[in-house]
Amino acid sequence: MKRLLVPLLGDAGDRPALDLAAAIAKRRGAHIDAMLFLRDPRDMIPLVGEGFNASMIDSIVEAAEAQAADRDRVARATYSAWLEEAGVSEDESAGGASASFSSLTGSLPGAVVRPARAADLIVFARSKAEDGQERAGLVEVAMFDSGRPVLLAGSAGGTDVGRRVVVGWNGSAEAARAISMSMPLLSGADAVTVVVVDDGDVAETPDDLVRTMTLWGISATGRTVKVASEGVAATLEAEASAAGADMILLGAYSHSRVREFVMGGVTDDALTDSTVAMMLAR
Repeated sequence: MKRLLVPLLGDAGDRPALDLAAAIAKRRGAHIDAMLFLRDPRDMIPLVGEGFNASMIDSIVEAAEAQAADRDRVARATYSAWLEEAGVSEDESAGGASASFSSLTGSLPGAVVRPARAADLIVFARSKAEDGQERAGLVEVAMFDSGRPVLLAGSAGGTDVGRRVVVGWNGSAEAARAISMSMPLLSGADAVTVVVVDDGDVAETPDDLVRTMTLWGISATGRTVKVASEGVAATLEAEASAAGADMILLGAYSHSRVREFVMGGVTDDALTDSTVAMMLAR
């Protein structure tokens, strides 16, 4: 993986994502695109509804512009401090990890799709309840529409990821694509554990996938485990803890989005609750 996109929002979540991207980039000699996403202030106009005169609308747009300027200032300061402390160069020709900063103003969260499709991996901090919906919206759109894997930092911190990996395998097309897109990272892992969680709805074994990974030269083993009462995501996290893993790889939304919304699902649990880094793709 040679090009990592780190979407920035000018908030406290920017630095953890940059730190995680730096750890990967240094190992792989990759470039980090640190891109600030700003909502177009004019997008606020359709939201104000009736009963607002021109002066009130101007005030709303001005407030949105001021907020965007503040986020730009914070994001640039965070990027500059990170660049110096991480020891990452802005000179791509120097060899090793490199980075660049840019900003994009547009309709969020859809604006993330185009730059995400040109990247090998999109790196995010984990969304928190107090963050609002902007980061969560960017993560979801990146997963559904970019065709690229998304990496979320673990809630427990830690940036040295991809050395010991747990792969959640259920035989789905989404899981197969997630593994295919992540092979450049998996091929450099010290150990990979393919875990099939038996929840009564999976007729799969890890053996065939372990064989494929072994042919790739990956040190892989397989396990089939019963689902814990807390669900599949919690079962995988327990397996990751037992294996000393630093990352879990999942195919996102193997069931329909409606079913996930109504019944809850592994992906939604993984997005909100994981102490280790989580890579998802669909």
